[in-house]
Amino acid sequence: MEETQLLLDDIVLPEEIQRYRAVYEKAAEASQVTDQNKFSFAYCLVRSKAKADVRSGLQLLRELYDSTRSDDAKRDYLYYLALGNARLNEYEVALKFLDAILLIQPGNHQAKNLKDEVTRRMNREGYVGMGIAVGAGALLLG
Repeated sequence: MEETQLLLDDIVLPEEIQRYRAVYEKAAEASQVTDQNKFSFAYCLVRSKAKADVRSGLQLLRELYDSTRSDDAKRDYLYYLALGNARLNEYEVALKFLDAILLIQPGNHQAKNLKDEVTRRMNREGYVGMGIAVGAGALLLG
């Protein structure tokens, strides 16, 4: 549980984001963006303190999710989509992604732990659901 809480609270320094951004942009300019450098940049962004960076990271993760056929990669992207949404306090969306993982892998401890932490934060913040996010449902159906 603690590891998940730490991951949710982990902040990447702006200098590190700039370093990953430079690598990603250089690859993009050379038309050599790989799933790995795109994921590394996205993972960095979803751990930013700036909500705009987190949203940019989520967009990159959605693109990666949509473009892969690998079930393992899809699971990883869903997990980090959940993490990013939880960091934005978009808990219902985060839970949809985690439930998608747990539907296929009920024993996935990483997803279970993050779901428990998201649920704990929802309860602590007195969060009341505002409906189901259409984007998460559309992504899961795709």
